[in-house]
Amino acid sequence: MADAAILILRVVLGVVIVLHGAYKFRNKSLFDRKWQEDYGFPKGSVLLTGVVQVACGLAIIGGVFGRVAALILLLVMAVATYVCIAKHREPFLSTPEGKGWDINFLVMGSLVALILLGDGKWSLAGW
Repeated sequence: MADAAILILRVVLGVVIVLHGAYKFRNKSLFDRKWQEDYGFPKGSVLLTGVVQVACGLAIIGGVFGRVAALILLLVMAVATYVCIAKHREPFLSTPEGKGWDINFLVMGSLVALILLGDGKWSLAGW
């Protein structure tokens, strides 16, 4: 039963991460400008983040190097959460007026769970 739970966690979390990374490719110029002007991130950081999210998300879905991928994504999410709190002054809970950082917290908790649990038997690494 635990391996089924790990598989569900891996697939759901991986799909969310992959789609967030792919979204950055479609809106790269908008994100590049915003990330440079508002946050001081260097040009190309949007592309790098998108590549990391897609690659690590796929690794998590497949269950290959899942712990490493989850750790890398945990660092990415820590930066994103810092931006939400320090730059945007977002509240914890999402509201109708805007987003909070509660979803970031949920994703980070899920990534920590994957780091602790590993890929499980129902993964490419488990074969």
